Amino acid sequence: MSSKRQRVTVEVPSAGEAALPAVCYLPSVMEPSDAAESNGGPLKHMKFKVHSKHHHGSSIQMVHASLGDIDYIGRSDGSENRGLQTCYYALGVYQPGENKLQLVKVAGDRIFRLEPRLADLIYEPTGAGLDFNTLEGGRKAAARKLVSEFGSTRRRKKMDANEAGTVTADKISGGAALQGMLTSMATRTKETGISKAEVTRRAFSQRTIPPHDPSATTAADAYPLDLLLSQNPGEPDNDPKPSLVRELNAAEMYRLAEDEQMLEQARENKKIHPYVLKKLGNLRRLKTSNSLEDQAKARERAKQLALLAVLLRLLELPSIQHKRDPIDYVAHELHVVRGLAEFFSERFYNRMEDPMRGIRYERSNAQKQLLISYTLAVAMVAEDGFLEAEQVEELRDILKMESAVLLACLRELGCETKAVKTAMEGKGQIRILHGYQCSLLRQTGRTTKTLEQCFPPINDSRKGKGR
Repeated sequence: MSSKRQRVTVEVPSAGEAALPAVCYLPSVMEPSDAAESNGGPLKHMKFKVHSKHHHGSSIQMVHASLGDIDYIGRSDGSENRGLQTCYYALGVYQPGENKLQLVKVAGDRIFRLEPRLADLIYEPTGAGLDFNTLEGGRKAAARKLVSEFGSTRRRKKMDANEAGTVTADKISGGAALQGMLTSMATRTKETGISKAEVTRRAFSQRTIPPHDPSATTAADAYPLDLLLSQNPGEPDNDPKPSLVRELNAAEMYRLAEDEQMLEQARENKKIHPYVLKKLGNLRRLKTSNSLEDQAKARERAKQLALLAVLLRLLELPSIQHKRDPIDYVAHELHVVRGLAEFFSERFYNRMEDPMRGIRYERSNAQKQLLISYTLAVAMVAEDGFLEAEQVEELRDILKMESAVLLACLRELGCETKAVKTAMEGKGQIRILHGYQCSLLRQTGRTTKTLEQCFPPINDSRKGKGR
């Protein structure tokens, strides 16, 4: 035996982001049966997939393997890799013919721990719980999350295009979506025996508009505060819960309308949205009027503005998370009592729990649309059911919506819109712009319209035959 040591050339490639190879291990795996063990065990038949994405200069990888009904998932940014990185890993590839050992950087500078995951359960990051959305369409939801996070731009665009033609409950907001849904259900209606009236009723039940009075003939009666803040709208009256209107801080609106110094402080600390502060002049005029009718209207207007201030603040909080009690945090941020904080949290957020991050509240697309509808409805009522083009444009800017989308939302509330030309001043110049006036139940003729009659019609018939 020769004492001469064999020389091996070690080659280290230049450092850089690596998507492959991925080094992973399974801390636990099902015991194989005798038949499976004779064929090499279950690991021999597992297929591994690696997904990678780059974000803000960093790379994140995910490894996914499947074994029957059990998935094994590992991420480079998983909980086991969040601590201090004390060392780096490389994979050695030995080439005997060339006596060369090449060190290859592994994906994400991490070794992946593949954790078993059962279908239809939530693991974020380690706690398990039932996911009711996943139970309904688990595979589709999981695939969408995977593509959204790791898919290419082309793949995401294709997925969005496919889903654009699908109307789901969280996307139904009114006429356009309902027409598409009813059209797609036309052939199934005869087979299932569902009548046209029943299909229409079910469609309207999914509209993301606030509680309202269909028989109302004025804006204030269409969306009254008692309904908007009702704790059990549409439920039987055998155990009614009181409305939360009295919990609104209308007194603060009065004080701001009367005290210029407090109003200036409110502008500076930005605790109340500037849109609401601009409406306090009208509140002051109503309050100081000698008319009893105007004074009663002022009391109602103060409540409307107090609610509008809360809704605009909620739009700035798409999610809520706090180490202690999120409800107390919401009450502090919105300057409301705990009862109102619980009401808004339940109506406009989904409550989620996990052992690592605690309790948090997240808003779905349908809840966001409902919150926007609440905001627009209260804004219309606070203006006696009429908005000039400048006010519509101001709301569009606040809500960060395109004009067409905003007008569609207003029409779903029963509003009528009219295209007008308006002069707007900016940077020392006056420009003529095309805008829209908006009105809600402004009775102009001999006949009196109800809110139900102002809702967009639903056309459940095809205009043509064939495809």
